[in-house]
Amino acid sequence: MRMKVSRVKEREGILVVQINLIEQQVKKLQRFMNDEMDSLLSQLQHLRELEVMKEVPLQREPRKVKLNSWEHIPDVLRVKDIQTILGIGNMQAYALAKSGEFHYIHIGNRILVPKPGFIDWLEGKE
Repeated sequence: MRMKVSRVKEREGILVVQINLIEQQVKKLQRFMNDEMDSLLSQLQHLRELEVMKEVPLQREPRKVKLNSWEHIPDVLRVKDIQTILGIGNMQAYALAKSGEFHYIHIGNRILVPKPGFIDWLEGKE
């Protein structure tokens, strides 16, 4: 009988140890899950803030250039400058420069346009 009682107590001891180990694992898992939830909630909040920022238009400073002021462009324009000013493609800018609509200078492979002639053409003065 004493042997049976001893075995029962031994088994109870093993069960208590196993229960304690499982409880520790559950607590560890709970901490991990809480950390993961905090991380996910933080990421979600960040994404929501980005979404709100996307909806709010950016405030840009107004340009310092006066309307109809050509001080910001060079005295002699390259085709690339004309392309940028007019917002057209490279081929269109070359075709426009060679069209005779305004005076240009051909030096080697380069096409240069004096600023006054280009501005007069652009403003419709010629």
